[in-house]
Amino acid sequence: MSDDATALERHQRAQQAFAGVLANVKSDQLGDATPCPDWKVRDLLGHVIGGNQRTAQSEAQLPEDFDMFVDAFAASAEAAQDAFASPDGMTKTYDVGIGPIPGSRFIVLRTTDVLTHAWDLATATGQNTDIDSALAIEMLALSQKFMRPEFRGEGMPFAAEQPCDDDAVAADRLAAFLGRPVS
Repeated sequence: MSDDATALERHQRAQQAFAGVLANVKSDQLGDATPCPDWKVRDLLGHVIGGNQRTAQSEAQLPEDFDMFVDAFAASAEAAQDAFASPDGMTKTYDVGIGPIPGSRFIVLRTTDVLTHAWDLATATGQNTDIDSALAIEMLALSQKFMRPEFRGEGMPFAAEQPCDDDAVAADRLAAFLGRPVS
């Protein structure tokens, strides 16, 4: 399998993992706190949907109603996957918060973001955090390879790495590496 095909498959799996967790969220949990400071479940859903929409370069439309969140996520996940799978999806430049990067690097960030936010959503809603262990192991290895110290700290995308047992499930280890407190 080519590197692009592998990246596309990982991205699709992360979107599916998020969808699987979202399927078990109840409408009365939209106001619940998440491991992301200052974000409720509603905010986290908006962030993931918005990230997918930005990837697809489509207009951001964030829903109000819970059922609309589910539909908006499904549509945005498909649009993001299609954007990366397009003929220039891995070579074109995406302008993101850390600067312009090629699609081949951006897909790694988006995959990690979606999978980690699936963990956040699972944690916030009392679900099992053992989410696609094989993918979590791969994304942890890639995150460890690409993480730079300047991406961590106040006002940055990631907090300091948090402690986590070596025998914890892979998604817990990924979340801890990216700054989430894991109990």
